[in-house]
Amino acid sequence: MIRYHTAPDSSVIEISVEGKITDHELREAIERMRGDLENGKTRVLERIEHFTGIEPKALWTDMTLGVSVARKVTRAAVVADAGWIHASMHLARFFTKAEIKAFHVNELDQARAWING
Repeated sequence: MIRYHTAPDSSVIEISVEGKITDHELREAIERMRGDLENGKTRVLERIEHFTGIEPKALWTDMTLGVSVARKVTRAAVVADAGWIHASMHLARFFTKAEIKAFHVNELDQARAWING
């Protein structure tokens, strides 16, 4: 499941991922993000908890549509409960020039402070 949140007076997009990501959810999130990025929101805070996987079709969607959107992000904080997500953060640098930092789930307040800094 993907939950998407923005505040009118903030340049931050908050995305929460839990469980399995479907292609439909991902397409909706990418389209929403595309619009928000065009309207001045350039930072992303992504919370990933209890991640159980991604549909193969969603993985393809992420590679074909998500990468072009990711290139418009200037700063990204990834808050996750799984060590492998933290370890794989270096791969994101192939898809974006954004400043990226990983945080553990118990560091959500620090991630919010960093993304807004």
